[in-house]
Amino acid sequence: RRHTRSDRDWSSDVCSSDLITQLEIKLKYQSEEKLNYNISSVMHGILMGHIDRAYGERMHEDGLKPFVQEVCNIKEDEFIWRICTMTEEAKIQIIEPLMKMDQFYMKHRELRLKVCERNLKEISYDTLIENYYFEEQPRNITIKFCSPTAFKSQGNYIFMPTVRLIFQSLIHKYDTFSSGTMVGSEETLEHIERYVMITRYHLRSVNFSLEGVRIPAFVGTITMRVKGPQQLVNLIKMLAVFGQYSAVGIKTALGMGRIQIGV
Repeated sequence: RRHTRSDRDWSSDVCSSDLITQLEIKLKYQSEEKLNYNISSVMHGILMGHIDRAYGERMHEDGLKPFVQEVCNIKEDEFIWRICTMTEEAKIQIIEPLMKMDQFYMKHRELRLKVCERNLKEISYDTLIENYYFEEQPRNITIKFCSPTAFKSQGNYIFMPTVRLIFQSLIHKYDTFSSGTMVGSEETLEHIERYVMITRYHLRSVNFSLEGVRIPAFVGTITMRVKGPQQLVNLIKMLAVFGQYSAVGIKTALGMGRIQIGV
């Protein structure tokens, strides 16, 4: 069965082989036109063109996707393409085909993207638990929203972060893809809302362009302080670190919602 954080001896009787896999590909290109983060959605199309068709059709269905991807560190002639998968199946279906490629083609810009470096990193859900949930964590945490981030509530785009929206998203992702543990419940969210406060923020609104639609979003940093029991502090840190791989909010498979911790 899946365990919740209230189970008596979490560390000893939870054992999961699930892995989060992160692939960073440095791509070189030649273009007079400057690229920006909006090409992340184009890279999503390139990714879908290199995976099994049947699996790709599943990825087009509604629901939480077991991968995220986005473009970062954009320079005049290179950028980093970052892809994270949340399950072993997604790793096999997405990461492994991309590892075999030496170049990609961005059709609408007639750009050849040459692979000049790859960096593969894996971390298990068990390791996240052991390193963060079972180790005492500091009560202050800073989250940097590196790519445009937004949430959706009752059919509307929300482009201001709240404690509930951030951790509701992270808990949903964690519980969906970790087969060994579950951390979420309405009670958990109520505790988080009660004990976690945003103490500083430096945010600005931006738009993320997607197939002609401009999605209102934000980038920037927030600092939070966690009151209450140390166990809750540790859970918050674990979820935030998980979010560095899973991203947060909507349309993360298209390039939105990348976060970094402690920046």
